[in-house]
Amino acid sequence: MERVEEYLEAILDIQKEKGKTVRTSDLARKLNVKPSSVTEMLLKLSKEGYIEYQPYRGAVLTEKGRRVAERIKRYHIIFEKLFRDFLGIDKDEAHKLSCELEHHVNDEIVEKVCKIIASECGICEECEFEVKTLNDAHPGKYEVLACPLVLKSMGIEPGSKVKVVGERTVEIDGEAFEISETLAKKIVIRRISEE
Repeated sequence: MERVEEYLEAILDIQKEKGKTVRTSDLARKLNVKPSSVTEMLLKLSKEGYIEYQPYRGAVLTEKGRRVAERIKRYHIIFEKLFRDFLGIDKDEAHKLSCELEHHVNDEIVEKVCKIIASECGICEECEFEVKTLNDAHPGKYEVLACPLVLKSMGIEPGSKVKVVGERTVEIDGEAFEISETLAKKIVIRRISEE
């Protein structure tokens, strides 16, 4: 399936860039493969309903193909953002890692990554995750979405509920803890109530 997804993503990119039917030669250049290999894959993709293909004219994505290509493209962008902007990995390596991972994850994994990067993401038009770091939290009750494992001994871990009572100060089971600024930047939370 990985190779199929690579082709669909490449077809989507070319269609967006050139706004037309994707020719075998364009696809061969983009994927750095022989035109005969492209023709063979286009016939397969057409048979499986991912594209409409006419020899010597080219291919266009069907709705089914577009959905797969856009999902893979979204996964790539999300992981690249995580690697580059949150983990500080250089652009080329982040791109390479994202290309590898985009084919081996599912919606559940991507949703967890989205929860972590949502506060600074800007990928989706509307983000369904209203999250922030503990550093930016106002008083209220929150669910912890992601945090360093070192906080587990205090009762702070993904899925736990905390009450923010002051700047970087949380209450857990009636006990108050002040969190360092460094750790507070790494605790991703979502508000669940004002009190």
